[in-house]
This record gives sequence, C-alpha cells and structure tokens, in this order.
Amino acid sequence: MNFYLISYDLHHARHYQPVWNMLESWGAVRLLESLWLVSRSERVGVLREALQNVVDSDDSIAVVELKPGSEWATFNARKPGTDWLTGNIKRY
Repeated sequence: MNFYLISYDLHHARHYQPVWNMLESWGAVRLLESLWLVSRSERVGVLREALQNVVDSDDSIAVVELKPGSEWATFNARKPGTDWLTGNIKRY
C-alpha cells in the first residue's frame, strides 16, 4: 500500500462534488480544505489521471507520495487527517 497526499485547485467553475465523491470513494480523509490523504495501491499517475477525469481543464491537481517515517507537523488541521497521519506516517 502507498500513502499519498492529494491537493487540488479548482479555478473557474469549481465543481467540487465530483472530486469529493471520488476521493471519498477511495477512502481518503481531508487534512485541510483541499488537501486529502489516502492509502492506495495505484501509482501517482493513475490517481492523477482519475482525478483529471472529474475536474475542468483549467483546474490543478497534485499527487505526492508520502513515505512512512517522514516528518510532519500541522496547526488547526482536521482531526481525521491528523489521525490518518499519526496512524500511517511518523510524527515529528
């Protein structure tokens, strides 16, 4: 299983629900407003391409692999996201 951080910027039309539906179907949890965390077996390019299918052509997507043992710190982040990080990635 791989650990990923996924972020997006929806620019003009801002069709959020299809993005949220896809991320939730993957079991992703929200850390910040448009920053999600997920464990998946697919590679980053596969996840990015799937998200590209539900956003507009002017939107932006970033999928970054996290490694166990990476350090992290948050402030006022959402509890489901910090719980996910605590369970999967080393805390500083």
